[in-house]
Amino acid sequence: MNIEPYQVRIVETAVTLLAFVLLRLAVRSFVRAELVRSALKGREAREVNRLVTVLLTLVLVAVISAIWGVDQGQILIFATSVVTVLGVALFAEMSILSNITACLVLFFQHPVKIGDRIRVFDQDHWVEGELIDITYFFVFVRTENDGVISIPNAVLLKETFHIVRSGEGSGTT
Repeated sequence: MNIEPYQVRIVETAVTLLAFVLLRLAVRSFVRAELVRSALKGREAREVNRLVTVLLTLVLVAVISAIWGVDQGQILIFATSVVTVLGVALFAEMSILSNITACLVLFFQHPVKIGDRIRVFDQDHWVEGELIDITYFFVFVRTENDGVISIPNAVLLKETFHIVRSGEGSGTT
């Protein structure tokens, strides 16, 4: 039996796509398990799933490119160039990458969730209000006077803050 090289590549591509789908399902299952463990994090789960899907898609494209014979040296040069440009862009203005990382830490490892009343020490004063949204880069807090303040995720991890009242009504301090 004579197997053509393109047939092997088709099988490898199919296996790679299957692995991608299974990894995505596993990550979604893991995120869903975190939701069960910590109530009211549904909106954050959507953002985390999107971020993981983007990262897995980038890996998928790199693997399929390698399978179909794109020169690995060229892939490495391209990937290095992209990472370098992104690194300069992300760290030029502020540390966006640290805010994305902080978003993941807040989702998986921190008890704060949407609906909680929090008090955050931001710069020289305390800000208190209801946590209304957590995005990749910022948390949004509605203050007493119905103003909305955005605080970078990294600040929420770095600075002192208190959960004054849990959104579940348990009175967590």
